[in-house]
Amino acid sequence: MKDIELYSRLLDLPEGWEVIDVQLNLDEEEVNVIINYFSSKAPCPVCGRMSPIYDHRERRRWRHLDTCQLKTYLICEVPRIQCQEHGIVTVRVPWAGSHSRFSRHFERIAIDLLLAFKKQTKVAKILRISFDQLHGIMKRAVHRGLKRRDNSQPIPYIGIDEKSIGAHHHYASVLLDLENQRVLDVEENRDEGAATRLLHKGLGEGQRGQVKAIAMDFWRAYRKAVRERLPQADVVHDRFHIIGQLNKAIDKTRRQEIYHIDKEQRKYLKHTRYLFLQNPQSWTDRYKRRFQQIQRINLKTAQAWRMREDFKGFFSCQTLNEARFYLTQWFDQVDQTDLPFVKSVARTFQNHLSGILNFVVHRITNALTETINGLIKEILYVARGFRLFENFRIAVLFFLGKLDLYP
Repeated sequence: MKDIELYSRLLDLPEGWEVIDVQLNLDEEEVNVIINYFSSKAPCPVCGRMSPIYDHRERRRWRHLDTCQLKTYLICEVPRIQCQEHGIVTVRVPWAGSHSRFSRHFERIAIDLLLAFKKQTKVAKILRISFDQLHGIMKRAVHRGLKRRDNSQPIPYIGIDEKSIGAHHHYASVLLDLENQRVLDVEENRDEGAATRLLHKGLGEGQRGQVKAIAMDFWRAYRKAVRERLPQADVVHDRFHIIGQLNKAIDKTRRQEIYHIDKEQRKYLKHTRYLFLQNPQSWTDRYKRRFQQIQRINLKTAQAWRMREDFKGFFSCQTLNEARFYLTQWFDQVDQTDLPFVKSVARTFQNHLSGILNFVVHRITNALTETINGLIKEILYVARGFRLFENFRIAVLFFLGKLDLYP
């Protein structure tokens, strides 16, 4: 009787439900808490109308929080009611959600452990459940979170980017809420169809019409999807991808030049890839000396580097007119050089001039994307990959979606 009273207090069941027995099974290391519904009526799970009990289903059990070192299960023959409107339906139990064989308290602990450890295998071992059972808890948590997400709240600035998620050019497209720093959704592939589906899933109908700008790279498929789904939004080619294009031009110039200079000059240019990719403020004393030597002999790589550094002044422009004038000057400067790779990048910039200039208007970047990409990489590493893309999507939204996950 004391055991029954203890679990009755711990479970705090609502009226109509009661603990009628507690069974200890030391061989199986289990505690079974038997629960009964004693009222003659129960609320319909669909409409809430009190309806007469029709019958009881077979015994079911739900894993609850452990009692000391013993697994604890809640066991009940759940009643069914006969509703005038919805017919014969099973009553909702107060300790667990629909289609779950775990109590809400157990699922909360599982979610907390997953957020702390980020490793499903380890958490499943701690909780003494299977990997698939734990993944089911994650999946239900994400579905709850997506249903609870406020799709009426404006999201003025978003970002879209690709992420390599496996071998053989396997990519995912990621949609971000830049202001709230969260993943809105993930879609397999990086083509126009994937981007269109992503914008549809990640944003509510009203939210799509309220987007002011979207940060993205120069990928044509993304631009086309954005024009069709978000015609009012400005495309902003963010700083990270712009500078990345110039970095590639510098590295191509360096690799080409190293084969066309004499042996004495070559020794200065060798092993300098990261020197030119880094910000000058991050250079070590050794890098500074090496760059001074390269600059003194006026190598093309140093000229390409100066074009990149000159371009950075664009990001300090305060008005569109100032920005247009600055870029015009920079394009003229590039035209006067003998730097084919930088000229190629400059032509790309001219073809996407409006998206580059929009940075001055909105001041948004996809810098968050690089942080998110690093966290996604960690998720992939910890999980050792995913057999199904949907499992990958669930993991990303669980850890990076800032969803209300708890039951």
